Formats: sequence, C-alpha cells, structure tokens
Amino acid sequence: MKPRAWMALIAAGAVVAAGMVLGCGMPQGASRAAGSAQAEGTTRAPAVAGSFYPGEPGALRAEVQRYLGQVEPKTLPGELVALIVPHAGYVYSGPVAAYAYRQLQGRRYDTVVVVGPSHHALFPGIALTGADEWATPLGSVDIDRTACEALMKAYPNARVFETAHAPEHCIEVQLPFLQTVLDDFKLLPILMVDFSEQTCSALAQALAQWARGRSVLFIASSDMSHYPAYEDAVRIDKETLNSIETLDAAKVAVTTRKLMSQGVPNLSTCLCGEGPVKAVLQAARLLGANRVEVLRYANSGNAPGGSRDRVVGYCAVAVYGKEVGTVKPEKSVEGELSPAQQQRLLSVARATIEEYVRTGRRIEIEESDPALLRLGAAFVTLREKDELRGCIGVLEASAPLIETVRDRAIMAATRDPRFPPVGAQELPQLEIEVSVLSPLRRVESADEIDISKHGIVVQEGPQSGVFLPQVAQETGWSRDVLLAHLCRDKAGLPPDAWKRGANLYVFTVQAFSSPAPGEKSHVGD
Repeated sequence: MKPRAWMALIAAGAVVAAGMVLGCGMPQGASRAAGSAQAEGTTRAPAVAGSFYPGEPGALRAEVQRYLGQVEPKTLPGELVALIVPHAGYVYSGPVAAYAYRQLQGRRYDTVVVVGPSHHALFPGIALTGADEWATPLGSVDIDRTACEALMKAYPNARVFETAHAPEHCIEVQLPFLQTVLDDFKLLPILMVDFSEQTCSALAQALAQWARGRSVLFIASSDMSHYPAYEDAVRIDKETLNSIETLDAAKVAVTTRKLMSQGVPNLSTCLCGEGPVKAVLQAARLLGANRVEVLRYANSGNAPGGSRDRVVGYCAVAVYGKEVGTVKPEKSVEGELSPAQQQRLLSVARATIEEYVRTGRRIEIEESDPALLRLGAAFVTLREKDELRGCIGVLEASAPLIETVRDRAIMAATRDPRFPPVGAQELPQLEIEVSVLSPLRRVESADEIDISKHGIVVQEGPQSGVFLPQVAQETGWSRDVLLAHLCRDKAGLPPDAWKRGANLYVFTVQAFSSPAPGEKSHVGD
C-alpha cells in the first residue's frame, strides 16, 4: 500500500508521509461474521458474536471464565499501565489473552482505552465512535464520551468514523474479558490505520496528557506474525517481543522492518497492530512506565487441531512502572547522540554527497549502532563560504536515522529548488550541518513557543512551512516577526495566518556540523 501524506511541507523541500499498514486477526480459513453491524441509535451492536466468540451469554461467560481459571496472575513490582493483547477468535487467542486479563482481577479503572488496527476501512489519523455504549452478549459498556471529546480537541486528526468501527473485531473481542474481570469502567475505543511515527507519537502525547491524574488502563490490540510456518513464527515473534521489551517504539519499527525484509515465506506482517503497540508504549512511557514483561506467547499452531504450516502469533504483555500518573516534560533530542555518533552521521553525509555528485550513485551503508538505526527525522543543511547552499529535511521519522541523513544529504545537494545542483568543484568548500529532530508537538497558542529552542511548523489546509530553531538564532527576529515570515515566505499564507487559526507545531533539534575540509569541526560542541 502506498504511503499516505498527512501534511505536505513545501518549506525547504520537507515531506511528511504517513505509512499505512493493514493486518488480519484470524488464521487463514477461520470463519468471520457474515455481514456487518451498524450502530443502532447510540449503541454499537456486536459485529462478531457467534464467530470470534460465543454469541450466547452463558456460553460466552463460561468460556472466558475457563480461560481465566487456567492462569495464575504474576506479581508486577509496579503499577500496571498498559497491556498488549491479541484479537483473534477465542479458540486461537483466548488462552493467551487470559494471561493479560488475569492481571486485572481485583483492580479498578475509570476508563479503559483500547487502541486497535482497522481491518476494514482506511482513514487518516484515528477513528472514534459516536455511540454512547458498546454492546456484547454480556451487556453494554458505556463509552467515555468526555474522553472522546477531549481527545478530539487535543489531537486534530481524531474524528468519529462509524464506518471503521461497525464491522471491526479487534476492540470488540476484548470486551467480554474486560466485562468479566472489571466491575465498572468506561471504554475509549480507538482505531488507526496510519502507523507512522508522527501519528503514533501525536496520539501517545494526547493520550498521556489526558490520562494524567486519572485512573486509566491502556490496551494495544494486536496479533503478531501472520501466516509463516510454525518455526518461522516462533523465531520472528521472539525477536519482535524482544524489541517490545525495550519499551522503545522506534526499536519496534526497526525490528519489524528488518524481519519483513528477510523474505520469510508467507509472512505478511510481524505485528498487525504495530501502530497501536507503538502508540501505547509511548503513552505508557510518558506516564512513567519503565518495565515490560511478556506474560505469554503462543500461536495458532498451538490451538487444538491448529495447522503448523501457516500460523498467526499471539502475545500477552504487561507494561508497568513505579512512577505512574505524571507526564514527563517535553523531551529534547539534545545530547542523545554522542560526539562519535554525530561524527558518523556527518561522515556519511559528506561521503554520500561526494559519491553522488561525482558518479550519480548512492552509497550503501553498513551500520550496527542501534542509536543510528532507530527511526529518525532530520534536516541536512549545506553552506558554502557561510552562504546557504541547500537544505532539505523530513519531519516524520519513517526510516533509520542514518538512512534519513544519507538521503537528505543527496537531496540538499541536488534537489533544493532554490539552488542549482552542487558541482564537483564545490565539494571542498561545503560545510555540512545535520539537525536531528524530536517528534512534532501541536501547540494551542504561540505563547507556548520558545524560539530559542523550538523549530516551528505552520500548516493550513494543503499549505505549510517550517523553520528550524537556527533561523531565529541567525536572524535575531522576534517570535511574531519569525511567525509572519514563516507564514508568508515558507507556507505562502498571509503573514498573520498564525493568529487566525493556522495549526502550529513545535519540535527541538540536536544540531552539529562538519566544516569545509581544513576548518574546525563543531561536532559535540
């Protein structure tokens, strides 16, 4: 599926793209509900009762209790913040899901947030429901309408979209377990199909901000590898779980990309709910979680009569910590990369430009440093004799950082529309600066912008523009003058568009440079 752009940035050639990934919830050949459910009035009716799980209340209750009765809860040395739970038919994933839900017995939460992947509809951002309650054969669960409204205010790409929710199983199958182990709770159901770092990070920040001071549990609904042979699934899922245990969403993305590139027969996805998992991990970290424990792993080949030729993997994972309930302050990227790592990126940028300008070929990179292999957003800026010679970047982290720097170095040297391509004779005079970016954060008011440290994005409709923090430092402009120039010169908007409702986003950078050969370097300064 081709990536879907959620914002096209015309300033300095920056492009923000949101990758879209679809997954499935049942092994091939398993039955699905015939037909789709529609919300009746203000109630979201069951869509997969009788197929994914028993449709008769007594049988459903007995099956859930049987799964739970086979599990002993683990003692976690900290407050439980989130779970990762599978969403296939109960005969396949129910015994694994029970390991997660057994942890909830005896606990209480005001709201349970379930984030899952959409299997039926495509849309940008996230999809909420407009229903007031969600029904299963065990009764109805109230939707947290206040939370829905708050999330739509905090995250502009959140909207009510019943078409996505009506036939979807990934949230519905969690509810009978929740209704069995929790006495009273409200539900905040979220679907997503855009698994990009930008969307996951923005959703995580909005959820964490809303959850602070509240009694909230997060659940990421996801199965694991889809359709490889049993032995391949066990190996792939183990490596994916190892990445989840780092509590690093970027590491999860890098790992699944690597596994998908190995050409494993019949492997269609490593983590069908990768976006929900990444968003929930990030939200949990913002709320103080610092530990992950895999409670159970199995796959459909372990189910009675399950084939081992083509399987789907399932996991139950707990995310917890000792300091939960407070959102940490915005994290700057400054200091994340060591001087040696900075030098590595600058060396790659210079070698890339020299090779491409001379031969038209892009260098291949062999890298083992996890910090440089994590997904990263960056700009590459070129100067010649203190004059700007090119600047191209990306605001969304969609590739390993070292590849982002390599590819933007080529673009800065050859594709900045403001300048002719760099010639071979200019290479000895080029100064190269790399700016590694934090995720974008939307601000409600310009008063939240600190131009001494923030880069700024302005966006209205299809028009947008970006200034790195260095612009304010080099020009000496005040905040209001800076915003006026950003709107007019970079986004093609009226100079006062920032005062009249245009969206504003901020980010921080870690910037370091390599001078023209023979001059002093600024790496690590």
